[in-house]
Amino acid sequence: MTDTDFFISLAADLLKKPEYEITPEQRQNTKQICYGILYGMSKETFARETRMTINEAEDFVENFYKTFPIMSQYLDNIKRQVGETGYVQSMYGRPLYFDLARMSANEMNKARMERQAINFVIQSSACDIMKMAIERINQTLDRMFPFDFKIRPTPIRPVYLVLQIHDELMFEIELSSRTNEIINIIHQEMERNDKISLLLPVQIKSGDSWESMISVV
Repeated sequence: MTDTDFFISLAADLLKKPEYEITPEQRQNTKQICYGILYGMSKETFARETRMTINEAEDFVENFYKTFPIMSQYLDNIKRQVGETGYVQSMYGRPLYFDLARMSANEMNKARMERQAINFVIQSSACDIMKMAIERINQTLDRMFPFDFKIRPTPIRPVYLVLQIHDELMFEIELSSRTNEIINIIHQEMERNDKISLLLPVQIKSGDSWESMISVV
């Protein structure tokens, strides 16, 4: 895994261009089609959102599936699983159940539940990855800064998780001789994942306020 922007690389593959020729608009269109395909966006909606014609949108989607045929297989497998078993799972085994009777009542119900199934598998897996990273960070910090639960119900330590915003975590860290060590632990545990071989690169920013944040890792 390099530091190359994922959607720029994807756009370059789809448009058969070198990465340095990809414009911000082409990158954004590629990003939208990725999410649109995953969540069942129609070609009409995609064309409207990206300001393409219907024919251009159709060509873009067709080229996407030709370039990444495994994506079509993956989505079809999820639809088949929910249709046959009535449930799907995140990569960590967390299930979501569906009413097969309602699903088979009409095509509209079926299409809606298939979209929900795809959305759940992707979003719940991302959620599981984040929650497990938070737990690993907390466990490591508890070992670094041990305390007695009988005396105090919450730990006294120079770092606290303040907020989760989608795929970002905000920590409040008291400057000390161990600050760099704490930052490295957070970075390592956020990038660690035993379920997938894909590297999940994490950027660490630091600052006195949200506005003043600068990259440190």
